[in-house]
Amino acid sequence: MLIDLHAHSYLSKGCDLDPRAVLDRAALFGLDGVAFTETNTQDGCDELFELGAKSKVKVFVGLELVTDRGQYLCFFPKPERAPEPVQMWGSNREKPWSAAECLPKVRSLGAAIVAARPYDRDSPNPAMDYVRTLGGVLCAVEGYNARVKQTSNDLAVEAAETLKLPCTGGSDARGSLDEVGYGATFFKKPVQTQEQLVAALLAGDFYPVMAGELPRLTRPGEAQASRSGGKRRGGGGGGGGGGGRRRRG
Repeated sequence: MLIDLHAHSYLSKGCDLDPRAVLDRAALFGLDGVAFTETNTQDGCDELFELGAKSKVKVFVGLELVTDRGQYLCFFPKPERAPEPVQMWGSNREKPWSAAECLPKVRSLGAAIVAARPYDRDSPNPAMDYVRTLGGVLCAVEGYNARVKQTSNDLAVEAAETLKLPCTGGSDARGSLDEVGYGATFFKKPVQTQEQLVAALLAGDFYPVMAGELPRLTRPGEAQASRSGGKRRGGGGGGGGGGGRRRRG
């Protein structure tokens, strides 16, 4: 089962993507599910689950927690019952929340935690090698993020191997629908519910998959990277669980 574990919608600040359009695009790429990981919130999860009930593509909900030492995808068995980060730690306007404080708390609430793009220097306060100290908290490391440089993904895979953790993959779509479909996570067993997703993440039986040419964001002075329309190829490795593989069909 192929699930994009890292996508955004208009429920995230600075993102205008319609979740319906994200699901339609995911279906075109043959994805079985999309996890909407909105930035620092799960507010709106009821709306997303309602969309999923009407869609061919299954919907899962998480949040992307932004801390002083990196970003983390957090998946709760029942996100509608989980407290919002701002309720637990107050405002983060003056300074980001502390990873040392937040991550153990989130884990104690039953969430599966994935370190997102830990070596992406273009993200705020990247985790870098701090991620290597989180073996008792993380269930996985994002080894393939379609928005970051391949060297950053490679470093994430190396960190996962050191921690003996598997890797996930995701598109991290937030700027354009064109970003949907370039990264996902393959689960060997069917994942039908939010609770099953969390259990599967904690079990570690999955690996990252990337599709088409490696995309990148357009930066000042650079041309947009070319992409091959939906052609799938092997992905960037999976620490402790084998490398990414070609998706058939």
